[in-house]
Amino acid sequence: MPPKKDDATPGVKLLRMFQILMCDGRRQFQKDLADRLNCSPQVVMRLAQSIESVVGTNFEMGTENRRKWYRLRTSNKHCLGLRFEELRYISVCRDLAASTLPHNILQRIDDSILNLSILMADRGNGENGSIPQQQFTFCSKGRINYSNHFGVIETLIAAAENRRICLVRYKAGSRAQVKEHRFAPGRIASMNGVLYALGAGVTEDYSAIKHLTNLAVHRILEARLTEHSFSFDLPSSTENTFGLPWHEPRTFRIHFSQAVADYIRERTWADVQHLDDREDGSVVLEITTRSEPELKAWIRSFGETVIAFNEIAQEQTHLE
Repeated sequence: MPPKKDDATPGVKLLRMFQILMCDGRRQFQKDLADRLNCSPQVVMRLAQSIESVVGTNFEMGTENRRKWYRLRTSNKHCLGLRFEELRYISVCRDLAASTLPHNILQRIDDSILNLSILMADRGNGENGSIPQQQFTFCSKGRINYSNHFGVIETLIAAAENRRICLVRYKAGSRAQVKEHRFAPGRIASMNGVLYALGAGVTEDYSAIKHLTNLAVHRILEARLTEHSFSFDLPSSTENTFGLPWHEPRTFRIHFSQAVADYIRERTWADVQHLDDREDGSVVLEITTRSEPELKAWIRSFGETVIAFNEIAQEQTHLE
């Protein structure tokens, strides 16, 4: 009976192999790597291909006495597989996420970016040896401090990764009663600077979906992992859709007056949308969304500049 392999995921094995190659500039033979990673030589080959696709020419391979070997060059000027331009992109991503990350996490990220910048400058990577400075500022109208909620976030992520059901104590508003939900998390989404846990409420016997739901992370008082796993599939949540998912995709048509037409044209509201310019300068937006309540609230904010609103293939819909 073959020896039992460990439970490390492919991602963990990939990181371990990269660490071995990064910390030791010598040739690493495929058979030795397979033994250290407790996997087959074929898996090592796939991991090597993944590393090569990222670091490019810094990754070397060859054979010696019919033995396959790999090596990661760390002494040249691109030893980190990064350029200063890419490091600036990382800094932009940091700024984008700043409104939802606690201060201590941001400080760790800033320290890491600074250390990378210094290391790259020391080895001659920068055009002028300069450390990239912050070039973007992101403004928000009100923000939530998630410093005290990161324990909840980590629990939700662990539950989603391991397909485990959580017991969530949730308070919807200042006057609402605290309720406990059996919650199967799918993923965490960010909208307007607020984090939401997307998933489903489950039945009392933990066996089936009761209803789809979204929970505001900052209103979760406590999240505890249970021993119950879920085998049912949650509906996929695609990015760049209008609002949070509440129902099956539906398509709506909104006719905006000339007063706000440029504002509507200049933005992408969802992956599935169509703009129809009219001769009078107005514009009609057709949009597919899984969030009719949020769409209606958004439309109300435009007031009298909305000429008409209806769901495709259905009768006129009235704003309530």
